[in-house]
Amino acid sequence: MTHAPLSRPRSLAATFSSLVLIAVSVPCAVYEFRRAFEGVTSATDVWLAVGASSLSAIVGLIFLAWIARLRPSALAWIAAFAWGTGGALIISGFGNGIVDPAIEASGLDESTAEFVTSVVTGPVIEEIAKAIGVIVLVLTARRLLTRPAEGAVLGALVGLGFAWGEDVGYYLSALDDGISGLWESFLARALLGAFGHAIFTAVCGYALAWAVTRAARPPQAILAGIGGLTAAMLVHAQANGVGLVAPEDSWNLTYGAIELPVLAIGLVLLVWGMRRRHDTLEA
Repeated sequence: MTHAPLSRPRSLAATFSSLVLIAVSVPCAVYEFRRAFEGVTSATDVWLAVGASSLSAIVGLIFLAWIARLRPSALAWIAAFAWGTGGALIISGFGNGIVDPAIEASGLDESTAEFVTSVVTGPVIEEIAKAIGVIVLVLTARRLLTRPAEGAVLGALVGLGFAWGEDVGYYLSALDDGISGLWESFLARALLGAFGHAIFTAVCGYALAWAVTRAARPPQAILAGIGGLTAAMLVHAQANGVGLVAPEDSWNLTYGAIELPVLAIGLVLLVWGMRRRHDTLEA
């Protein structure tokens, strides 16, 4: 006797929230890309920048699709990536655009102001912006989540979308120095600091999913969520800090020696979290 395969559970709340995030994020992304392309006269530069940024995103999406199989839903995946590229990026842009000039005008010397905006305020603003989408998706899809690592995947998707949109602007600026400038920027952002934003927000996503799937009481869940967001900010801050203080003559070596192991640890933990079995959950 054969049995028809069980379909994946669905959630009206998760579907609705995903559609709302997509509806909000698409016009935000269009606005951000229009700003990035302002003043760019070379179509070749546009395609090179978009292509270089897309390469990292595609690699990340393929890996996540392999490890997570589009859980909790394909629509949630689209919403997470869209929020990173649209909603999170525009909130971060406006937030940093207000805070950075205020810090620079505060009387701090140039190096101190750069440190504060790069290591303190930047990670706080950007991780809060990205976390908004993760919180919405995790809360509304909580009945679909089978393990905390699925929340990490949603966070990683938001981070991938954020990096995809952000890197286009960086690569366009780098092309002012030609292909060599693009390569140097790609080396730093896509190879040595590979998937940094995905890792940062995955930490927050894991904690949020743990809060809704494992926490015994609301206070425990709230503390887990706050702790995850704080941890994401700290991991983000350390990456920016390393990039800021690394010696110029050995920047690539110093940055890569620290950030590549962070990537490796993150990948191992994500694979372990998605593959390990629970006595009450499916594999």
